[in-house]
Amino acid sequence: MSVAKHFSHVKWHLGRSSNPGATATVFGAYGFLGRYVVNRLARSGVRVVVPYRGDDYDVKHLKVMGDLGQIVPYEMSIRNYDEIERAVASSNVVVNMLGKPFETRRFNFDQINVQFPRVLGAICTDLGVDRVIHFSALGAASNAESKWLRTKHAGEMALREEYPDATVLRLGMVVGPEDKIMNKVAEMAKIMPALPLVSGPTARQQPVYCLDVAAAVQAVLMREESEGETFAVAGPKAYTNQELYDYLYTTIRRPVTTVALPRSLLEMVGSMIEVLPKPMLTRDMVHTYLADLTAPEGMPGLRELGIEPTPIEEVAEIYLKRFRPPASATVEEISKLPYSTDRL
Repeated sequence: MSVAKHFSHVKWHLGRSSNPGATATVFGAYGFLGRYVVNRLARSGVRVVVPYRGDDYDVKHLKVMGDLGQIVPYEMSIRNYDEIERAVASSNVVVNMLGKPFETRRFNFDQINVQFPRVLGAICTDLGVDRVIHFSALGAASNAESKWLRTKHAGEMALREEYPDATVLRLGMVVGPEDKIMNKVAEMAKIMPALPLVSGPTARQQPVYCLDVAAAVQAVLMREESEGETFAVAGPKAYTNQELYDYLYTTIRRPVTTVALPRSLLEMVGSMIEVLPKPMLTRDMVHTYLADLTAPEGMPGLRELGIEPTPIEEVAEIYLKRFRPPASATVEEISKLPYSTDRL
């Protein structure tokens, strides 16, 4: 049985050097979003176990987010039942963030999004883990055209068959300083004469800021009533793909140059690119981008967790302005520099 106690005794405001008696195992923490979740937990004094495979170089940046020994990397494979069990054996809470939007030769969507959550749920039930938080996606449905979205939905069901009280966070497109979408599109906009646009009648997205997602994880742990619930973790506004491109181009101060391509052509391009190790586009991504990736009506979201969603307009400029052309600053912006502009 787990050595964990219930979270009613945990004090979340005492800082990194405190010892609230909580331990969290965070799967998938070495990605862009993982650093913010780990940091949010660690600054409350939570001991964080970070399972990883491959090189410890991928997780070394997480160690500085806590006191000495507070962040514990653990090399393992999700194919090994015993190693998964050891990773969560002493934890109060388990967070599953695994789930890349493309398949590889080693792992397909079914293995990552369905089979692993089922095994993880069974292990957490056997060990008596207090809380399980599972990251899913907006648009997840059994009838979705995208295989990624279908398996995300199947993974939610599989997890709850084994651990009924699991809390599911359905995420929108996550944006932040290291995101793989806004930054990549802005980088391509610098060098390409035009960007291909995946457009469709229902293609809308509801981007959410990375710090809001991390805050949602802590907020869920602070509320016992969130057990077994599903939350739509999305930003305050929905955008079409064209509107997102328009905002991005305006922010980086470049002329809007997008080309709406036929779906069949994009799927053909995706079929050629998806053989690469980290493809920027696959056929299944085309299907995902054509789906409605917004918060369902009536599903609780960030506000129900006490979090006011951050508009991307308030934060995206901070990390996108590096893609602006040289000497593109306005007179007003120059006047705000922390030195005298009398000689300019």
